[in-house]
Amino acid sequence: MSHLLIVDDEPEYLDELIEALGFDDLKAYSARSAAQALELVRTHPHVDVVLTDIRMPDLDGIHMLNEIQLRYPERAFKFIVMTGHASAEEISRAVNAGVEACLPKPLVMEDLQRVLSRVLALGDSDGKG
Repeated sequence: MSHLLIVDDEPEYLDELIEALGFDDLKAYSARSAAQALELVRTHPHVDVVLTDIRMPDLDGIHMLNEIQLRYPERAFKFIVMTGHASAEEISRAVNAGVEACLPKPLVMEDLQRVLSRVLALGDSDGKG
């Protein structure tokens, strides 16, 4: 079973994503800030996929992903970012941070599910998922 952490500072959007992604082989957690996300990653060592908004008030999603990688180099995370206002620079930063996909907001649920299926299959095939 994969464990997904969804990070977004918009509570209604976060609730919709949690509800939409509640399928059998995926346990989903949510955080409304990068600080809360970092704490959840610390206390939930099975989290292996992180879906985050890029623009958040406390720490942007890409800095948060870099911090997760720095703190937990032994863990094999898969990262997906989403944003409603992606600049070319932000997309480049996301790619350089090792994200699997960068999705526009509002999310098209079929696109997110397709990306998650691919990312989860990658985790299974490399023995880390």
